[in-house]
Amino acid sequence: MNLLRDKGELTKFQILFEINRRQPHVKQEEISNIIGITVQAVSKHFKKLIKEGLIEVGNEKANYRLTPKAIEKLHEDAKSLERYALKIENGLKIERVWPAIATQSTKAGEQIGLIMKEGILYAVTPDHPDAKAFGIVTTNANAQEDLGFEYLKGKVRIDRGKILIVKLPGIKEGGSRAVDLVKVKRLYEEFKPDRIGVMGSVGRAVLNKLKLKADIEFGITRATAIAALRGLNVFVLVVGRMANKMIEEIDRTNIKRTIDITYEIKDGRSL
Repeated sequence: MNLLRDKGELTKFQILFEINRRQPHVKQEEISNIIGITVQAVSKHFKKLIKEGLIEVGNEKANYRLTPKAIEKLHEDAKSLERYALKIENGLKIERVWPAIATQSTKAGEQIGLIMKEGILYAVTPDHPDAKAFGIVTTNANAQEDLGFEYLKGKVRIDRGKILIVKLPGIKEGGSRAVDLVKVKRLYEEFKPDRIGVMGSVGRAVLNKLKLKADIEFGITRATAIAALRGLNVFVLVVGRMANKMIEEIDRTNIKRTIDITYEIKDGRSL
């Protein structure tokens, strides 16, 4: 595994990851403190990463962003680390207890099947047609109660959710009065979301006009990414400049979880 054999490659991975967390305003001193090397060493790595086309520099001071090439590299390296960590866990036989919701009465020691439904993990009978993962119950539970299970085998099937981001005009641009409500309603109906997220007063006003209710209103960037991670389709209304924050959080989640949550951006403004 080249990432762990080559200290320089590992440092490069750490720096790219920290830039991704902080972009676009990145302080080399902070990265130095976190990964334990000097600021001078960090500066040298920055210059090398820029030359390799992994970092692009903005117009402002300490303004850095990862290039698509860097995002792809982070995905590949993160997957390598995940595979190595899994080998360690299996080698050490680390036991973990996970939670789920029982769909029927169960007793400790019984085998269960596991499925994901609407973002929630459920314990079902082992012969359930959708069960591709299995475990052993650690606690007695009645139907609809929480239970613990261990010895997870297989993989819980999760169809990743999608995110549709609708960009809205800011107050200075007319706010909700400058929104094409017919278009936004059509996008909503065609997308058929499991959850609706909204950020800001303009988005709330649009939902009021469309007589829709938001499911996610606070901590929306992270909540939306997690919802999609659990298989839910999320329809999000945000003022244009906030869409970038949404995209950055989705990219961070993709890198951290080594997955690929897909998203699309549509313009909700009146022409």
